[in-house]
Amino acid sequence: MNQNQLGENIAKFRKAKGLSQEKVAEVLEVSRQAVTKWESNISRPSSDNLLRLAEFLEVSVDILLGKAECDDISKSESVEIGIAPWIFIGISTVCFISYIIISNLLNTFSFGTLVCMFIIWIPIQLFLHVYFSSAIKQNSYTGIAGFSEKIKYHYPEVKKLLVQMDLHIGMSSTVYLFLMCVLGCAKLRIPWMNALVFIVYILNFIAIILVNNYQFIDKIYCDEVDKKRSEKGIPITIIYFVLILLGMGMTILIYEVKGIENNTLPAMKVAGTLMAGLLFATIGFFVENHNVNKWNPDKESYKVNKVSIVSFLLCLVFYVLMCVV
Repeated sequence: MNQNQLGENIAKFRKAKGLSQEKVAEVLEVSRQAVTKWESNISRPSSDNLLRLAEFLEVSVDILLGKAECDDISKSESVEIGIAPWIFIGISTVCFISYIIISNLLNTFSFGTLVCMFIIWIPIQLFLHVYFSSAIKQNSYTGIAGFSEKIKYHYPEVKKLLVQMDLHIGMSSTVYLFLMCVLGCAKLRIPWMNALVFIVYILNFIAIILVNNYQFIDKIYCDEVDKKRSEKGIPITIIYFVLILLGMGMTILIYEVKGIENNTLPAMKVAGTLMAGLLFATIGFFVENHNVNKWNPDKESYKVNKVSIVSFLLCLVFYVLMCVV
């Protein structure tokens, strides 16, 4: 164990909870100077204060001491995923079936709406819940996006992250399925409404993943280097998904404004240009992610890869071309 690990960890977890040294000192009934000395590794808290400090910061004593937080044994810590996601899945199922029945009775059925609802219900909400639950029970996270065997994790916090994401995704999916059911059964006759609601849902879905990951950065990584890399990767991911949503939104708008029909030459030109733009956006994303993974925060400042800049610019060029083809 690094001799300076205790002080660094006390400061790290205190700041992660937004606490001042004065507040910690008040709760532990010690002076602020004592807390300062602990964090500076000038002195160490007594055994009693260490226990109270760990309880107050909501971490284990071993984590504060820098021990065992990355050991495989930490994978066995029990974290329950709960029944709430299944309740949301049940409500979503009712919404899906209700739409089929009611829309047919009201003669407002749309196959496009059904497809959008199905994608939210099965491939996203149900599949992710089953996948997250399986990962937590089997302590296997290799299929999770961004997970790497080369990185040391605090696994109980990884489990809590998956539980929180699963709950938020389930709640969001149910809300949007209900909204699509209501709008789909109503006689609004707005052809782009389904696409708009679906895009907003996908945007919300991405926001859930990014926000939850950001909230857990201080907790799931054992090494400060990995934490800094993760923080640097978040804006790159945001830019990538914004480009995807921008392309999808522009495509829908172009189809509506120009009255383009499916399976026509103009439709294929727009779709082809969109795919080219998305291809360059994806290339830029993977190149920059690789750049982040090679970056050593302790030795150098971060420099954006020129290839990723060119790729993102080419993506925007194809988006502009999409408007004039």
